[in-house]
Amino acid sequence: MKKQLFFFGLLGCSVAFGQNQSNGPLSFGLSGPETFRFGPGIVTQDQSLSGFGFGPTARWFSLGQVTSGTQTFYGNRFQYNERALVTGYTNASPNNPRIEWIHNGGSTLGNLEFRVAKNFLVPVSEVVAIMTPQANTYFSKNISLFSALDPKVGISFDNISGLQIISNNTLASGIDPIGAQIHVQQSGNYGIGLQSNMNGGMTSIGVLGKAEGDLNSIGVLGVASSNTQFGAGIYGNLPISGNPSLFAGFFDGDVYLNGMILPSDAKLKENILKETNILDRINLLNPVSYNYKKTDGLNLSQGTQHGFISQEMAEVFPELTRDITKPVFDNEGKIVSELSFKAINYVGMISLLTEAVKELNVELTAVRQELNEFKSNDVMRNQIIQNTSSVNGYSIEQNIPNPFFDKTSIRFQLAPGVETATLSIFNLDGGFVKDYSLEGNTGDVEILATEIGKGMFIYSLNQNGQEIISKRMIVK
Repeated sequence: MKKQLFFFGLLGCSVAFGQNQSNGPLSFGLSGPETFRFGPGIVTQDQSLSGFGFGPTARWFSLGQVTSGTQTFYGNRFQYNERALVTGYTNASPNNPRIEWIHNGGSTLGNLEFRVAKNFLVPVSEVVAIMTPQANTYFSKNISLFSALDPKVGISFDNISGLQIISNNTLASGIDPIGAQIHVQQSGNYGIGLQSNMNGGMTSIGVLGKAEGDLNSIGVLGVASSNTQFGAGIYGNLPISGNPSLFAGFFDGDVYLNGMILPSDAKLKENILKETNILDRINLLNPVSYNYKKTDGLNLSQGTQHGFISQEMAEVFPELTRDITKPVFDNEGKIVSELSFKAINYVGMISLLTEAVKELNVELTAVRQELNEFKSNDVMRNQIIQNTSSVNGYSIEQNIPNPFFDKTSIRFQLAPGVETATLSIFNLDGGFVKDYSLEGNTGDVEILATEIGKGMFIYSLNQNGQEIISKRMIVK
């Protein structure tokens, strides 16, 4: 009886496996003996013995080629309680292999997880990436980080450097290389194409842009539409805290501007005081020309410069100077040192120079008025100074010498019967200087320079308060 059972067992094995088993050589380019080969069809396992369905207790797998409806699939399927994972090819898209996750849309609605573990015996493995039923893909060990924003793709890194994109390929002619491109079609009220948050550490840089081109190099290019209520190609915002080394924008090198506009609305200002007595303070400044030294950590303009020295400006207008401390970066954007220096707010000089011009204009106007008055008086003096030496029997001659340094003499003659008169000295402004009494019908009057000073004077012969003859004299 045992022999019969053994015989029929062998016969059954030969019938079951004879057509698929092979110990011959391989015939498709691989070396080594072939141990076992399956013919066309599928290999299956029905774990729950409930049939190959999609029910709540259906647990089975299949491996091979199967036709379902109009689709022929080659690959494997793992079915587990109304959910399945499928990998392989389908004639619906034969060029594209697929990983397909199937669920009932309700109780089995979960996430497709990618996990890692040290070995198969580890009870708990780590999630490194997931894909949600809404086609959101997250790369992280902590997917709860993305629950609030619900992004389509999320990447989170723990204690590592993050995301790096490197491309050293030479592209075909006419194709421009792009390291990373983000395009968002915005239809809501608010959108951000790229958001970068860098928190903590001694140094935080939100965006580091570097460019090295043979013809043009632009580290960061910002372009905004002009068809908008407010637009800015680059917008920098840094709250004012009193720290002199905080800037919404800092440019180390020459800056080109098509225009510059500063806030100056009265509603933004308080403690408004009129500038006064600026001209005297402006006169204390010393404009200079200079050349910048080559200084590591600063890209200073070359060639002759014009301006002021900050230390001297601080003594006159300290509010226009500022102490700057800036970091010095290496080629990788890391801070290697810092540099401190003084700077000047040249824009603030505009209003001061305007006030100084106004004050200078007031003084110039006064000088012009005095000059006009002097010219008018000079015309009047020319009218009253006669070239003749005698009028109605009175005469005075030109002083001798003229001009003079120490003293001069003037010859006079009074009208017949007149024995007294006065010789009066005036400056060119008409101001009285000195009177000399004339005694006798004729005579000479001596004028000392020490008595009247230096300059140009007018001397007049007066009788009973009436000016008769006038002439000029000069004292050196």
